[in-house]
Amino acid sequence: MIKKYFLSLVFLSFFTNALATELGTPVDLKNSKINLFPTDLENISLNKLKFVSGIEIKSNHPDFGGLSGLIINEDKSLIAVGDQGIWLTGKIKINENGKLVEIINGRLGHLKGNENNPLYKLGKSYTDAESIEPYNDKFVVSFERKHRILIFNNIYSHSETFYDKIKYLDLPDNGGIEAMAPLKNNSIFLLSENLIHPDDKIAGYLLSDNKLKKVYVRKRGSFKPTDMSSLPDGNILLLERSFSPVRGASARISVIKYEDLEPNSVTLPLTLDTLKPPMVVDNFEGISFLKLNDGGYYIFILSDENFNFLQKTLLYQFYWDGKL
Repeated sequence: MIKKYFLSLVFLSFFTNALATELGTPVDLKNSKINLFPTDLENISLNKLKFVSGIEIKSNHPDFGGLSGLIINEDKSLIAVGDQGIWLTGKIKINENGKLVEIINGRLGHLKGNENNPLYKLGKSYTDAESIEPYNDKFVVSFERKHRILIFNNIYSHSETFYDKIKYLDLPDNGGIEAMAPLKNNSIFLLSENLIHPDDKIAGYLLSDNKLKKVYVRKRGSFKPTDMSSLPDGNILLLERSFSPVRGASARISVIKYEDLEPNSVTLPLTLDTLKPPMVVDNFEGISFLKLNDGGYYIFILSDENFNFLQKTLLYQFYWDGKL
């Protein structure tokens, strides 16, 4: 009897530890308030957006960082993926004044391949996750270097290849499918970072039934796409970044109209706002939103600190009334 009881405890302990590993490791996320504007410039107004709140996120976990794609769900749960093949989950906490104050219940794990093994075991070229989007009650994740899109039943599960013919396109090694957005016709809009035609057209694609149709986004200045998120009306939020050693980092938030996404067309995004110095700006690579009862939105953008001590992981919250 004692032996059976002991064996049961061993099995239960093994099962519990296996489940904990499957669901990732709890991570202590340290959140501190950060302002978009330096103190003496807080009266500067934006164009279409209103800055609501911002936090800097830190963790002692060695794999924390390099965050790119972002999803924030209606229940305020958060999912992000990172350059080293990791995922991060948690929940954003918004106070009674509607301001983002912290991320709680953080967990971190590793994205898995089709044999349920962590992608990092295949090498760095297989781990460079750039975008995550919901698709048919699952998740699709795009990767650079080894260009492909994988699909996951949930963020903890193993993956299957969703589309890998991207490798036959002329995508730069570190400038592939940086942004994705599922469309209301059940296709997926893919947008490259660095495949830019001489006539200032950024290469994009409409993926449907395992086939690609070309579509283009007009390049404006030095900005390049980093993420997208599909709004309930079918339009798409677009996040872009720009960086130069002289001017520093900038970010731009725009809207692409759904009806403009026709095969072989060139769409011109509608700018909501541009963030640039002396505002506090970093390498923003993730965008998502929460729809509000007044018809407006909270828009969230997340930065990738590239595991560089000079950069920060920032999560900013803006209010947009939904009007173009």
